[in-house]
Amino acid sequence: MALRKLVVWGVACVVALGAVACVDGAGNTLTPTPPEVGPTANPDGTLLKASAPSPLAPSGNVRISNLIPQLSIANATGTYGEPSFSHEFEVWEGQNVVARSANVTPGANGQSVWSVPGSILRRNRTYLWRARALFEDTTGSWSNMATFRTPLPVDGPVPCAGSSGQAIIACVAAAFPSRLEPTARGDFSLERREANMNFIRDRVIETGRCKGLDLARNFKRGTAVISHDFIVWRTGGRDRGVDIARGFDDVDRPLRLAWQVFGGPDYGFPFYARYPTVDCSEVNN
Repeated sequence: MALRKLVVWGVACVVALGAVACVDGAGNTLTPTPPEVGPTANPDGTLLKASAPSPLAPSGNVRISNLIPQLSIANATGTYGEPSFSHEFEVWEGQNVVARSANVTPGANGQSVWSVPGSILRRNRTYLWRARALFEDTTGSWSNMATFRTPLPVDGPVPCAGSSGQAIIACVAAAFPSRLEPTARGDFSLERREANMNFIRDRVIETGRCKGLDLARNFKRGTAVISHDFIVWRTGGRDRGVDIARGFDDVDRPLRLAWQVFGGPDYGFPFYARYPTVDCSEVNN
């Protein structure tokens, strides 16, 4: 049998009939590993010989325009050579993973894209996302987290962590800042302020109902006219009036929301006008 001994960078290799066996300086046999996988490839313990991908968009806490965004990355690259890695994406809300992709085939131009499925993201929320490379069953390092915000509600209830009247007022105000702006300039300034107040009033009622408060519109002084800034809270077997704005007709100033509860005739008897059914699925799931 013909044997040849090769020494490459301090490693001795014996070639016999086409087979190669290598030993290190201590005589230990070296077992070759696939070029993409190593025993200690990355500081975080992952074994893929590759960089982490880089999130491209959406990022920087940008507010996106829809609830099915495309997440794009600059692909992971191999430490040695250019193997074709697939990628996995994750989307987080707070401490919970709300969406995870299957293996995404690398796209052209060194980038990959994954679309978040529908019925997962909710309006007016902040989400985090990241990605990592995969080769067969071996995973690489996760990318840094990127963040984005989902669109504000068009109308309807808004997400709110608290369930008190004050918390609901704060959540609605944060969701619709343009509705709070002064309307002093331009035509029909008072009419525009009243339209904004009515919009805010109904969002407060809807959000409150989704949080378990029996809120309703109030007939102004018992007439057919609905109050702009005074609603009814049915609680404990009685109806209580709630003033939700201060001086809303002062169009020179931003709309100042409030939650001031009154017990009865000292501020006009509240006339409960039942509100239509509210769809709470987007804010309570």
